[in-house]
Amino acid sequence: MSRKRGFALAETQLASFDRSTTARCHVQRPDRYRLLEALPADARRITRGGGVSFVGASFAHDSVVQEMGAFDRLLEFDPEQGRLTVEAGARIGDVTRFALSRGWMLPVVPGHPRASIGGCIAADVHGKNPARDGTFRQHVEGIELFDAQAGWVQLGPNQDADHFAACFAGFGIPGLMVRARLRLVPAAQAYSLRSIAVANLVEAAEVLRSHANAPLLYGWHDGRAGRFGRGAIRFGLEAKDGTTGKHRTYPDLPETIAPWPITAWNRIGIAAMNRWVRHRQFVAGQVPTAAALFPLNEARRYFAGFGKHGMNEAQWLLPHASYAEFVAALEAEVRRLRPRISLIASKLFEGKPTGFSFDGSGIALAIQMPQPRQREQAAFIESLTELAIIHGGRPNLIKDSSLQAATLPRCFADFDNARNALRRFDPAHAQESAMTRRLGL
Repeated sequence: MSRKRGFALAETQLASFDRSTTARCHVQRPDRYRLLEALPADARRITRGGGVSFVGASFAHDSVVQEMGAFDRLLEFDPEQGRLTVEAGARIGDVTRFALSRGWMLPVVPGHPRASIGGCIAADVHGKNPARDGTFRQHVEGIELFDAQAGWVQLGPNQDADHFAACFAGFGIPGLMVRARLRLVPAAQAYSLRSIAVANLVEAAEVLRSHANAPLLYGWHDGRAGRFGRGAIRFGLEAKDGTTGKHRTYPDLPETIAPWPITAWNRIGIAAMNRWVRHRQFVAGQVPTAAALFPLNEARRYFAGFGKHGMNEAQWLLPHASYAEFVAALEAEVRRLRPRISLIASKLFEGKPTGFSFDGSGIALAIQMPQPRQREQAAFIESLTELAIIHGGRPNLIKDSSLQAATLPRCFADFDNARNALRRFDPAHAQESAMTRRLGL
C-alpha cells in the first residue's frame, strides 16, 4: 500500500473492524492544512481517523477517504484548568497517556485506544460508566472543522450551537473535524477493581443501578441457553494509595487484527472462552488507570478468533421499565434458536438521547457473535432487532452492521427531524460513508 501523502490519491482496500464491510477506496493522506482544501467542493468525501470503525463509518468505495493520521498533534494544554486542544487525528490512547502524566484524564474513552478524537466526536462514544460521565459530547468545549462550502468554521455551545451539536453522532456528515478543545478532570492513577457475580441479566441490572457512581462499571455475561446472563458486574473505585503492584501491560490494540483461518467461536470455543472470562472477572486488585480504561488491549486473540468472516455486535439500550420483559423474551429466543453468542456486555445509562446518539436512561446490552452466515444466526439477529424495537430499544448505529435503512424510522421517533438536522449542513450528500448510505442517512 502506498504511503504517499498530500493531494495524491492512493487506491487502497479498506475494511471495517468487524470485517463486515470492505471497499476499494481512493485515499488522500494530507499532511498540510491547505491540502484539506484541495479537493473540489463537490467531491464526495469522508474523514478517516484511527481506522477502527466497526461498521465502515470512515470509508466508501466512491468517496475520497481523507486520512487524518498526520493531524495528531497536542496543541495547547492548560495544567491549571485541565483544558487540552488537540488535532482531530490524535489517538485517544495517546491523549490519555499525556493527560495522566500531568494528573488529568478524559472521563469518557472508548475501549479501542487507537480511536481518534475526531472519531470519538463523530460517534459520540461512551466510556466505562455513561450513567455517571455521560457521552463524549459532555467533555468537548469547541470544534474547528473544514466545510467544503463554508470553509473553516469555529463551533461551540455558544458559537453556531446547532452545527456544534450536529457533530456528535453526526458520523462525519456536518464537516471535516480538524481540532477540538477538551475538558479534562482530575485523574486517578490507579483503580481498585472488584466483581460481583450475577445469575442473570435482571440481577445484573440491579447491581449496575446500585453502583451507579463507580468510575468504572460494566458487566460481562454468558449468552448460551441454560446459562443465559450468568456473569459478573465489574466495578472500579479510585485506589487511594495509587499503587498497582505487579500488572502485565499490553501494547495498544492494532487498527486491524489478523484473523485466525477459522472461527474459534463455535459452541466448544464459546464454552471455553466464557469459563476463562468468568475466572478473569473475579480477579480483584489494583491496576493503572490506562490499563483499566483500555481492557480491549488484552483481547487481541478474542477478536482474531472470529475468523476471516468477522463479528457482529448488536448493542441496544432498553428503558428501565421494559428491560426485564425484553430480557425474558430474548432468553426465550436464545433457547429456541440456539445462536452462537460469544459474549454479552452490560452497561448503565442515565442520559438524554439526542439525534442519533447512543444515550438515554436504561440498560445497554452489547451482544457479540460471529457474522450471521448460518440460518439460526441470521434469524436470531432479526428476532433480537424486532424484540428491541417492540420494547422501546435504541440501537448503537456505530456498532451494528446488520442494521438497515428501513429499520431506523421504527427505532427513532424523530428520525426525519434528526436526519434533516444533519443534512442541512451537507444538502448535496458530499460527506458519505458506507455506513451512512446503508442506513439512509
